[in-house]
Amino acid sequence: MFTSLYELWLGQNDDPIYAETIFNPVGLLTLVVAFVLAAIFYLGLGRWKAVFYKVGPWVVTLIVAALFGYAYALSYALDQTGADESDAYMQGFGGVNALYAVLYFVLFSFLLKRFSIYARRTPV
Repeated sequence: MFTSLYELWLGQNDDPIYAETIFNPVGLLTLVVAFVLAAIFYLGLGRWKAVFYKVGPWVVTLIVAALFGYAYALSYALDQTGADESDAYMQGFGGVNALYAVLYFVLFSFLLKRFSIYARRTPV
């Protein structure tokens, strides 16, 4: 499922390890982490204090999702390929995964914000 999403932006790699063992676990965990971050923001923090109705904390959480997506994709790809340092494809994979983490977080934000008390109108 996630292989086609990553290959849409990155193209196919000559090394089949990406399609076989890297794309799916990274994509699934990125999806889960984006959901967890959105749930924490809206169901935890958004019900706890009125401070979290502003866009600033939401943007910080969005940046955390993006940083996680990039760092996790890069470290998982380095570990699975056994490479000593990252190459351009791995860097691109990290960037695309960060983009997907942001997209997932925004999607989950629109789905979960109605369950929040103070952050019902965040981000929009």
